[in-house]
Amino acid sequence: MYAWKCWRESRARFFFLLILFSVTALLFTLQPGIEVRDGWWHFDRNEYIRNPWPTAHVVFSMILSVLWCSGFLSAVFLGATAPGSEIEPGTIEYLWTRPRTRASVTWTHWGVCVGEMVLVAVVPIYLAAALLGALTKHWDFPFLFSAPWMMVIVGLPVLGLTTLMTALRRSASGGLIYASGVVIVYAILRQIIIVPLHLNLPTLFAGPLIWLMNNNQFGVTPSAFPWGALWRAVFLAAAFPLAAQYLLKRAEV
Repeated sequence: MYAWKCWRESRARFFFLLILFSVTALLFTLQPGIEVRDGWWHFDRNEYIRNPWPTAHVVFSMILSVLWCSGFLSAVFLGATAPGSEIEPGTIEYLWTRPRTRASVTWTHWGVCVGEMVLVAVVPIYLAAALLGALTKHWDFPFLFSAPWMMVIVGLPVLGLTTLMTALRRSASGGLIYASGVVIVYAILRQIIIVPLHLNLPTLFAGPLIWLMNNNQFGVTPSAFPWGALWRAVFLAAAFPLAAQYLLKRAEV
């Protein structure tokens, strides 16, 4: 099955990202209770029991300050294994001889990457939420439970963009570099234009994540959810793979 082939090629990157973000989330969850006594590390649970809500918000802020990029990193590293990456080394010739349409090749890879992105985003944060709930005896963390899905929503257009750039550049490294460059250059240009000209340019597809980061403070009333940015992210998440599918249909080795 082609899905199994996609998994074999991306599993090393998947496990690296999953372990990296899981360890980071667990360490940040335990940090408020770690202290030094007589030169030795000790864990004190009293801070979680005395101030459960402020502690939970501090932990969530620390986790989000690092893991906000999990969707982006997962998208570019996993998306770089798209079928277009096999054109340059010539291995795609064998793939195209199989009884499978080029469209199914593109979307099967996309589906495998989406599943991996969901696990990379959900597992670390939900592990941290479970540990935080056990320490504080409270389980009402709406922003913490919704955070991984915001990261996935932001990551889906980047995954499609990486798939498209990989088909354009016909290599994994080219897809990763160019997709990252498009996102970074737009973010820099947006800041350059907004600050001196006071223009309100859209954030492409990062609106849901920015909303989450702006509303995770303790005691702050949540602002209106950016539905426009959400639908823009959904549109781009579908448009980029469709463009990559078109390029692969017309590609000649």
